[in-house]
Amino acid sequence: MPRKKRLHVPVNAALAAFWVALVVGLVAAACAGAHSAGLSRRNPNLIARDEIERSQREGVRDLYELIQRDRPQWLQMRSPRSLELPTVIAVYHNEMMVGGVDVLRGYQLVSVTSIRYLDAAQAMLLPGAGSTHIEGAIVISTAVVRDTGSAALPARLFRGGGTL
Repeated sequence: MPRKKRLHVPVNAALAAFWVALVVGLVAAACAGAHSAGLSRRNPNLIARDEIERSQREGVRDLYELIQRDRPQWLQMRSPRSLELPTVIAVYHNEMMVGGVDVLRGYQLVSVTSIRYLDAAQAMLLPGAGSTHIEGAIVISTAVVRDTGSAALPARLFRGGGTL
């Protein structure tokens, strides 16, 4: 049986090791960079106090402008979900419904500690929906919290303690 001839290319072992190490290092650095960038992303459903303070320093006038600039998807309704009831994005101040997104205009940032967006499933557990279909809710938390007598409600919705 005839033997196959091998193509012999002289390779410096040190040079080969260098190139392998370089490629492995670049791949590892790229993966680490992507991972750390993902960790530094902000929560898409929360505007925390530090973001609110930064926005104040940058001249943002009210909550509508802040949300429009930083989380515009909160203000967008996908489509009407009910043929009989109007579909709205409700706005809550602490645990009380105060209206639709129009109330955010002129709402000062001064005492706001956080703003949280709740999807339709979470928002339907909040009080005050009445005769509307709620697409989502924007919950404004302030430094001064009044007792609204709604202790039976899931408090973690208002304080950002996760989803149900």
